[in-house]
Amino acid sequence: MTTREVFSHKPNPVRESKNRIKLGVFGFNIEGGCTLTSVPERHQAADWHNNLAIATMADRAGLEMLLPVGRWRGWDGKSNPMGESFETYTWAAGLASATDQIALFTTSHLSTVHPLFAAKQAATIDHISGGRFGLNIICGWFGKEMGMFGESQLDHDRRYDHADEWLHIAQSAWQESSYFDFNGEFFNIEQGYSQPKPINRPFLMNAGGSTRGRRFCTQHCDAAFLILKHEDDDEVIRSQINSYRDQARLEFGRELQIWVYAYVVHEDTLEDAHKKLDYYVNQHGDDSALDNVTREIGIQSGMFKDTVDAERFRFHFKAGFAGIPLVGTSEMIVEQMQRWSELGVDGINLTWLDYRNGLDRFIREVLPLMEKAGQRDAYTPQLVKTEVLV
Repeated sequence: MTTREVFSHKPNPVRESKNRIKLGVFGFNIEGGCTLTSVPERHQAADWHNNLAIATMADRAGLEMLLPVGRWRGWDGKSNPMGESFETYTWAAGLASATDQIALFTTSHLSTVHPLFAAKQAATIDHISGGRFGLNIICGWFGKEMGMFGESQLDHDRRYDHADEWLHIAQSAWQESSYFDFNGEFFNIEQGYSQPKPINRPFLMNAGGSTRGRRFCTQHCDAAFLILKHEDDDEVIRSQINSYRDQARLEFGRELQIWVYAYVVHEDTLEDAHKKLDYYVNQHGDDSALDNVTREIGIQSGMFKDTVDAERFRFHFKAGFAGIPLVGTSEMIVEQMQRWSELGVDGINLTWLDYRNGLDRFIREVLPLMEKAGQRDAYTPQLVKTEVLV
């Protein structure tokens, strides 16, 4: 007989955290992160040790989520931003074994993976992590990516019909103790089966912004991942957020978290922060790649009402893929996060031009101020293990 140490089962912090503002790190599995710029200090994704350092730093600081971007090709242009990326199921599995309390998400284009295969992958990652797995559901809006898999792009609303069936099968695999059948328009399953089951029910997230997308999200998911039109006034933003919560409650009797993502430009002064933005967005932003992004999103997602609506987001796409801006000093960033919390946001996924240095400074300088402001509780890392005989 010998002994070995294993991690005990743990709650998923995205579901269980009591922090008023939950935090995650978004998009560090892709080249350039969420920026569209050619500056040399942009994030280098194809460096596993860099990914590992960022993940463990966020984990030990008590953040709730690590969320990858699902990308299969870049946006071309001068620098082909997002052209290199780690695949998100295996990325989450690798980081699950190196972290202790943070939730590990995958971002999955449903049409690229069979639901039974994905359900088995999800359960495996959940066991590796002790119960910390989450799934960010993508219905496949980038036509050239879907073409790589030999598939024609379904019409917008039909993608969600496909997603309804896909998720039903995955959830059956997670929940059914015996064999199950399914006969649908997109899938036919004979005696489906999957063991082991996940330790915890996977936390589901979706970013559907259309009427059909919002219905899918509010019916099935635990969180909506929103692109907020932050240049609108507060009442317009609050209405956008409430439309998701109200539909989840009134139509489906469910509670829904609201998550957004933000690009952080953290400097000693507001002037320095704007200089940095000007440097990597205006002076070195990749406008040809940006044209490809906004054209595809406008066509496939229905996010923009018109050309003017798309144009006002161009700067923010280059700065941080149209996330909300957290720009300025530590104190300013905390004040800005307070605004989003009061508007109804539960969690913010953070991005930087340079993730490793940006996250390190955020943890040292911003987190203590968030705790002082009552936005988050102080966190002390605790590694909980049990000994078993083998």
